[in-house]
Amino acid sequence: MFGEIGSVKSKADETALQILSLFRDSISEICLNEPESISDYFKPEYSHYIIVHTPLNFRFPERREELNMRFCRDVGVSVVERIVTETDQIYVRGLMAINGSKVYAILPFMKIDAEKAKIATFPEDHMVRVRSKVLPSVLPDIKGETILDIGSGFGSLTIELARNNPDSKVYGIDLHDSLTGQSQMNADVLGVSNVKFKTGSAYSLPFEAGSMDVATCFLMLHHLEDIKFALFEIKRVLKNGGLLIAVEPLAEQHHHGPQLSEAGWQELFEDVGFAIEVESQEGAAIMKAVKRE
Repeated sequence: MFGEIGSVKSKADETALQILSLFRDSISEICLNEPESISDYFKPEYSHYIIVHTPLNFRFPERREELNMRFCRDVGVSVVERIVTETDQIYVRGLMAINGSKVYAILPFMKIDAEKAKIATFPEDHMVRVRSKVLPSVLPDIKGETILDIGSGFGSLTIELARNNPDSKVYGIDLHDSLTGQSQMNADVLGVSNVKFKTGSAYSLPFEAGSMDVATCFLMLHHLEDIKFALFEIKRVLKNGGLLIAVEPLAEQHHHGPQLSEAGWQELFEDVGFAIEVESQEGAAIMKAVKRE
């Protein structure tokens, strides 16, 4: 059995890490029991590592059984990317472990691992494909002095918006303190200073009326019980002529929430008073909605 060589420091708890699509963007600090041994585990030639750590103390749904096999048995095993900073701390991205977890082993991800990864077979996650193919085509066109990302998760897309708009004020909002706390930690580690994360609800946004140039919702609205109520609230905080950009899965492309077609999403936005254009990519609807003056 491995001996403990360190621990994990982050803001993420098990509630946050159950949101599978987000954990891979979470940044954690690795605190070694013997800090002087950093060079024994981390080498400048390697960008990625395999970390053996305390398992998660919950079970994913049956359709995610592979995650139970990987993270919820005797130990958890994560493949992570090292984040290089100007400090002496060791930060990694993608560690599937909560704050305070023990670290038992740190191994370099090697060329032979990368070669095997190219030919490996495994079940494909449709929503991961949507995130990887659709969102990168949307983000570069989002511009504004004040930008609000609703349902920001661990903040990776919010932080990218802030990087794309360095002179803007960018805000991310989500329901859980662990998500917004982890998001702020991610931004601080990455040196992105023009973004701030707040805990709050899409039904009661903690911003003044007419304060935002742009609002974004990425794969969030279909999780809500009352989408129309949230759209009215988003409309409230937008300036006249402000833009809401949303990306949501189309009917039969996801497992929960309303099964809406392009026409269904368009009707929903128009009922709230938006002028909207809708297009589809990879089974997702991309909506660009303007608040009418």
